[in-house]
Amino acid sequence: MHYDASPALPPPQTRIGLVHVRHLRAMTSALRAVDYRYGGGSCRTQVQALLSWCDKAFAHSASAAVRRDFRCAIAELHALAGWTAFDAGLGGSAHRHFLLALNFAEDEDLVANIRYRMGRVHLHHGGPAEALGMFRLAAIVANSHHTNAILAANQAWCHAEMGDRVSALASLGRAHDEFARSDVERAAPWAAFFDVHDLSGITGAVYTSLARTVDRGFARPAITALHQAVTGYRDDMARSRTFALIALSLNHLVEGDADEAAVTAGLAVAQTGDMMSARTRKKLEPLHAEAGRRRATTLRTLITPLLRAPVLAA
Repeated sequence: MHYDASPALPPPQTRIGLVHVRHLRAMTSALRAVDYRYGGGSCRTQVQALLSWCDKAFAHSASAAVRRDFRCAIAELHALAGWTAFDAGLGGSAHRHFLLALNFAEDEDLVANIRYRMGRVHLHHGGPAEALGMFRLAAIVANSHHTNAILAANQAWCHAEMGDRVSALASLGRAHDEFARSDVERAAPWAAFFDVHDLSGITGAVYTSLARTVDRGFARPAITALHQAVTGYRDDMARSRTFALIALSLNHLVEGDADEAAVTAGLAVAQTGDMMSARTRKKLEPLHAEAGRRRATTLRTLITPLLRAPVLAA
């Protein structure tokens, strides 16, 4: 998959105009879609090429208004670069790009979104307390119901990972309230992924964590929420649907239904063939461990090859 991310620069001594900003945002949107569908490893090379173009273009003069828009567009691209690096398993590169994104960002909601992504890296690597701190820091500058819904949902996930049922459910309730008040159709491009289906997916993730840390009875509401997410995600959100299927399989296993867990995991595995995402492997590890504890041989046999396969992070 290839995108021409490096159009000709304007001649020396000329100015950057809105056409360049529009081009940059269009290309960022296209690459973001590739990331959602095929994983961060599938488009990192193109993202880096576009960043190289930005470095050269930024040296040209521009009006104050265009310069501000261009800076924000570059911040969006660095945020995407950080996310693709994170998804490809390159934590150091992710952190560097997120810091650069913060340096360029002048929109407070974009700053909040970048800090949210930094928090997700902590959460993914087993640091819910650090992630919670980052989400709270993001909430200080968030200025939309939509962003506040994202942050509250992820705070709920952190609390659930730490076994704090009361705080998890309170934050999750706040997330649903904020989402109900948000205008999803007018969400910023970098936050548009968070729709009703993604809210169901993270609700399922919160209940999944509570089922593991507090009470296995939370597996039932997790299954309900995750099923809603799986059936709602479009093909262009294949990675999110895969994550939801993995969590759904885990909850079926927790409830003692190894057969349904294997069927659901099979659907997840079927989607991983053309996906370059190291996070998929990480999310399979708890399912693999639980299958071992419960002697779910069919399920364990199904996912073991994926855990052994090399991670492609092009």
